This record gives sequence, structure tokens and C-alpha cells, in this order.
Amino acid sequence: MFQTIDDKGTCIGVYSDGEIYLEKISINLDKTWNYVDFLKGKTVEYAQIYANGSSLEECCPKELKSSFDEIKKKLTSHLKSLNISKINLNEACLFQLTPRRFLKELCEVKNKITGHVFDSFERPKEYEFYREFTEFISDVGSRKLSLDKDLLKGRIYTPQGKKLWEKVNSGQDTIKFNMFSSVTGRLTVTERSFPILNLNTKFRDIIKPTNDWYVSLDLNAAEMRVALALAGEGQPEGDLHEHVKKEIFGEDYTRTQAKNISTQWLYDAFNEETQKFDSKLSSFYNKEKLFSEYRQNGHVLTPFNRKIECDKHHFISYLCQSTLIDLFHRQILKIYKLLENKKSFVAFPLHDQVVIDLDEMDKNLLPDIIKTLSDTPYGTFPVKVEIGPNFGNMKKVNIKV
Repeated sequence: MFQTIDDKGTCIGVYSDGEIYLEKISINLDKTWNYVDFLKGKTVEYAQIYANGSSLEECCPKELKSSFDEIKKKLTSHLKSLNISKINLNEACLFQLTPRRFLKELCEVKNKITGHVFDSFERPKEYEFYREFTEFISDVGSRKLSLDKDLLKGRIYTPQGKKLWEKVNSGQDTIKFNMFSSVTGRLTVTERSFPILNLNTKFRDIIKPTNDWYVSLDLNAAEMRVALALAGEGQPEGDLHEHVKKEIFGEDYTRTQAKNISTQWLYDAFNEETQKFDSKLSSFYNKEKLFSEYRQNGHVLTPFNRKIECDKHHFISYLCQSTLIDLFHRQILKIYKLLENKKSFVAFPLHDQVVIDLDEMDKNLLPDIIKTLSDTPYGTFPVKVEIGPNFGNMKKVNIKV
């Protein structure tokens, strides 16, 4: 059992068995509370993953609560004093600024809570995925975004621009994802993160690639394709919404109308149009099979071992959305590994879209990147590709795979 002293990759230090080890760590790293960057690639069990992302405070047993509260109070006071002293913790290691005796006291309490979690929680079936994805989002969060502050400064006359300017100037220039705060597996961001998930589209152009280009990859009709796959159906080639329009709706309906009606029907938003095409859509998307195979005692049971409580009305949406997110995140990990040791990298995921920071020297990898995302265990999902000099100016391109 051990605890890390700092969460920065350059601040290597651990506590174990009453001792603090810095830089050269000669002990075997086995079990700890949470992941930090210098543990990348190591075979370590993380208690926070066992506890589904809960905090130390949430996992603290009653017999340790008074000790934990006291040490937390001391830590908060210490960090406040460092802040008053204008010490930037992003540029200094905690063990350089904190008495050893206090660090040992803090880490020993963390050790006890960590041990309690390992004794009380079962190892998640998807633990290895959670561990790898934790490493990925930590890597994303370690990179400062390349932001055009001059462009943003010219927009602070608007309330949204002013708020974003204040966030960026206070150091919120990295994306800090939380993979456990949503029951479906959808990512959220922490309070100290750059607000990428709810950023107004008119501010996207302030985000620039570190390399030469941003490449956006988006799966075609992803949730609808998941519904087909879970019902045991194959994937039509090309644009699914065009295929459905042709097969079910005919020439009197546009692609957009076909897409909207199909989605509303799948998610039980009944109206005159969905009722009109109920029979034909039922023959294409087998909702009854989804109910029979993935609903049990008021819960959604997804193929990725998520158990989500929900009513019948929301069942299909929870099943498809959660399954897609878990599928998509696994595909992103494949791209992440493909780009290891390259200048290009995965900049960030955005719901069911992933953005690549592409170096000109790696442009020959684009077909492989697209194919890696497209070739899923649920069949081939066509990918929409957009490329641009910043996140706000992206143009659709066709790349032969």
C-alpha cells in the first residue's frame, strides 16, 4: 500500500510503511488511492476506481472520520496559507512546501481509507478499461490548451466572453475530465477545468492546435447504429439517415425529417408522425428485442456492465447512449495508442466526437486513425471528418480509407 505525495508528473514522491520516498522509488508499487501521471503504465490497483470515482471523504469509514476531518482541516489551512503567500502549486511540488511529519500523517490516513475500500468493494469487471481511460484523460488534462487570448480579449464586452476570460486568466486552461459523475458514462468536467463541454460555438475559434491542424472525427448516426447492433442487425453502408429515408420515408421527406422522426420514435416521443411510421420503423429497429435482452427489474443492463436504474420510458435512450459512450471511449483509446510516440495526439473527446491535434508530418496516419475509429465490434460506423486551423473553423473533407 502506498500514496502519492503530488499529482504532477514531475513531482515524483510516494509514502509507504511510514517512509517518504522521493525521485528514486525502490519499493514495489501495488495499491493506492488514485492515479497520477508518473504511475502511467504501471500495474497498480486504484481504490478510487473500485469506489466508482467516489472521494476519500465519501469512502471514509466511521472509525476514521474524526482523524480524516482533522487532517483535512490542517491541509485546507496549509493550502490557504500557500495561496496567500502567492505560491503557485502548479509550479512547485507539495512535498517541497509541506513538513514531512504532516505529509506522513496525511498519507497514513489515506492508506487506511484505501485499505478499507479494497476490503469493502469488489473489483469492477471493467477495471482495466477504467484504468486505461483514467490514464488517457489524465494525459489530456496535463496539456495546456493553445488559446488565442488576444481574440478572446476582444470579446469580453459580452457576459459570456468576460466569464470565459476570467476563467482562462485564473488558470483554467486545461481540460479536467471526470469519468464517474454520469450514470451513463458520459464525461463531465471538474470545476477547475476549461469549460469545453458547454463552450458556446462562437468561442471555439480561440482554441488552436499545438501542432498544425485540428481534425474532428464524428461517428455517423451513432446511437441509431448502436440500437441496430444491440438488436442483432447489421450496419448499412454510407449515411444511415439517408438509408432510412430511402427505405422507410421515401422522396416526400428530407434526410433531416427522416432523422428527427426516427430518433423521436426510437426514444418514445410519440406524435402524429412517429405513429404514422410506427410499423415500418418497428421492422427496422427491433425495440422489443432490446427490452427483452437488456432490461431487468427496472434497470438497464448494458453490454459494458453498467447497471442503470430507469423507468421504461427512458430505457432505450439510456441503453443506446450509455452503450455508445462506452464503445466510443474504447475506440478513442485505440487511437490514443496508435499515436503513442508521435507528435500528433488526441486533443480531447467531446461527447461522441474526438478531436486530434495533427502534425503535418503525421498526415499520412489519417486513414489509419479514421479506420481505427470506424471499425467497431458493432460493425463499421462511417466517420465524418472535419479539418481546420482552429476548433471554430473546421471544414468537412473526404479522406479515402
